[in-house]
Amino acid sequence: MIFVKTKVVLKGSKGSKELVALVDTGAATPVIDRSLAEEIGVIFTGRRALVTVSGHKIEGEVAIIKELIIEDEALDYKRVLVNELSEDVKKTLKNIGVSDLLIIELTTIESASLLPDTKNGKLRKFETFLFLRI
Repeated sequence: MIFVKTKVVLKGSKGSKELVALVDTGAATPVIDRSLAEEIGVIFTGRRALVTVSGHKIEGEVAIIKELIIEDEALDYKRVLVNELSEDVKKTLKNIGVSDLLIIELTTIESASLLPDTKNGKLRKFETFLFLRI
């Protein structure tokens, strides 16, 4: 099985962190571990949410990251779910060869005009078009 991985930089009010993350096409929102959220400094919204990551329901606090850079494409003020990832999840992520602190989902990569390429395990850029009816 080939996993899609990507380079990600997260920037918050306290600092930034560069990681290699798993792209989970079944996830509903990016999920970051609480330790990473505290390290970089996220803005908590006061809301809680339940999302799906690879068929598992994860509950956590909704937060905003000042900037999320994925494959050199910057996304400002990105919504994420902060959760204390379980040791089983962390172990699985480490075994895949990615950070155990972050999972990126399909909507985020699409927002950066990227798509997962499951043949080579990387993201690839796609052209976006704006159609105007005249």
